[in-house]
Amino acid sequence: DQAQIGYYLGGDQITIPHFDKNGRLIGLRGRTLCKEEAERFGKYRPIRINRKMYNHPLGMTLYNLDKAKKNIALMKKVIVFEGEKSCLHYYDFFGEEENISVACCGSSLNKAQINLLMRNCAPTEIIVAFDKEFTNPNGEDGNKYFDKLYTMCEKYKNYANFSFIFDRKGLLGLKDSPVDRGVDIYKKLYESRVIVK
Repeated sequence: DQAQIGYYLGGDQITIPHFDKNGRLIGLRGRTLCKEEAERFGKYRPIRINRKMYNHPLGMTLYNLDKAKKNIALMKKVIVFEGEKSCLHYYDFFGEEENISVACCGSSLNKAQINLLMRNCAPTEIIVAFDKEFTNPNGEDGNKYFDKLYTMCEKYKNYANFSFIFDRKGLLGLKDSPVDRGVDIYKKLYESRVIVK
């Protein structure tokens, strides 16, 4: 209810409303419940009703910024997840008063999103908490993913102190968000995050 998540029968999709920094509705994103469609077109798609698309440029916004911006400004810290569901988990774990989570709705953080954070909240610390995309932290896939996150954070380190969550101990499954296995696992991952210098 807090996030106004719904269901669109016509597309067999969960509906996820997106709001701008001031809480105005700017688009609807749908997550299909049909396995065949997810495999063919991807899990997430814009909602289309009566030939009207309810999409918006995801790279120009941050999900949950409208609800978290005051806390981010107060705590000077933000957690950036990939997906909306992770923000909902974070809210469940820590409540409204400590909700400092946003989602970039993808696997990279861009300059427009950094600027959005800096103009509206001015955090001094940005923690990237993306989904796990490797099976072995010391293998080729783990090294490649580590380098991707480090390079992305290093690119923007003049804006704020950056760190990122990287699962070295196998606490998460493949494709898991850092919050998918509960608050205790999340806290362990957070405490062992990689500081970008």
